[in-house]
Amino acid sequence: MIFLDSRYVDASIFKVWNAHKAQYDVAVIRQFPEYAASYFTYEWVETDRLDNLATRYLGDGSLWWKILDLNPEIIDPAEIFVGTQLRIPYA
Repeated sequence: MIFLDSRYVDASIFKVWNAHKAQYDVAVIRQFPEYAASYFTYEWVETDRLDNLATRYLGDGSLWWKILDLNPEIIDPAEIFVGTQLRIPYA
């Protein structure tokens, strides 16, 4: 279920065959926004969390997804490795 206030509300939803599970899965594909805003580069350290970075630099921990939108190469936010260079938008 995608809620009306979700950032995925305008995304395309597809039914995709998963051969490993022999069943259909749901995939959501959304266009990443074009950012006209400037950003700075931040190096990920071992104790970092996206919500803490969003609180520190964007003023609200729930805006962590804006950091991920600016870094589409990060597929799994739980697997950001030490030394990864992140683009952080200015608030």
